[in-house]
Amino acid sequence: MSAKSTIGNIAAILYYILALPMLILYLPYTIADSFSALKMIVEYGFSGVDNGMGNAAVFGLFIGISLLVPAFRKIYYKLPWFFPFVKILFVDVTILGVSIMILHYGYQVKSPVRNIMFLILTIVQIVVCRILMCSYFYKKPVKHIGGSNG
Repeated sequence: MSAKSTIGNIAAILYYILALPMLILYLPYTIADSFSALKMIVEYGFSGVDNGMGNAAVFGLFIGISLLVPAFRKIYYKLPWFFPFVKILFVDVTILGVSIMILHYGYQVKSPVRNIMFLILTIVQIVVCRILMCSYFYKKPVKHIGGSNG
């Protein structure tokens, strides 16, 4: 085994230990947290910290690294279900991040009409984006990178 291969394997193991658990556990948590943030904005009537798109950016960085570096890409061959899981949840996190941004913008001014209008816009955005995502993945199913596609 060459030194380059050994370094790649060590880096991959560290990546699997540090980044993989974050993606597996934190992606679903972020989706639940986004709905909680939306509820809090509507319930309390003011915008708070907007970290939805920040979460999407961090996840995108880790997902992009795992797809670009061949040593890290091995995870998708070891766990064939992981790529569809990550891809679909990443799109969900992005949709919810945009919806939080829309609702934050609507609640910057204390106006009931504006708040209701942006709440409706947020709901429409989530529903339309989810329908578009579902139709896209229906037409182009997420392929497994490794393992069996069946």
